[in-house]
Amino acid sequence: MLDEKLIEVIKTPPDSAFAIVTQSNGDSHVVNSWNSYIEISGDEIVVPVGRMLKTEDNLKVDNRVKLTITNREVMGERYKGTGFLVSGTAFMTSEGTYFDLIKSKFPWARAALVVSCAVCEQTL
Repeated sequence: MLDEKLIEVIKTPPDSAFAIVTQSNGDSHVVNSWNSYIEISGDEIVVPVGRMLKTEDNLKVDNRVKLTITNREVMGERYKGTGFLVSGTAFMTSEGTYFDLIKSKFPWARAALVVSCAVCEQTL
C-alpha cells in the first residue's frame, strides 16, 4: 500500500507540480505534471499522458522511473511542507482499466502512465 503521507501530499490543495524522471542510453529525461492529475489505483500511481513522447520512448528501453512529489501545505517531519522521492517501474497503456480511469477524468489523455512504487522515501 502507498504511504498515507504520500497520499495526503497528492490530494491536499493547492495543486503542485511533480516531476517524472526516465532514462535511456545514459541520458535522463524529466517531464512535469500536476498533483491534481494523479489517480491512485491500489498500489499504483496513474497519470494522464498528453504528449510525454520521450518518456514513452525511454520506458520502452528502461522501465525504471523516479517521481518527486511535493506539497507546501502538508506537515513534514519538522515543519510544514513535505515531499517524496518515489522509485519504481512504469508503463504506458491506451486501453484497459487504467486507461479507462484516466480517460473518464481527462478526456484529452492519449494514454495512462502507470507507476508501481518500489520505494517511497519522504525527503522533507
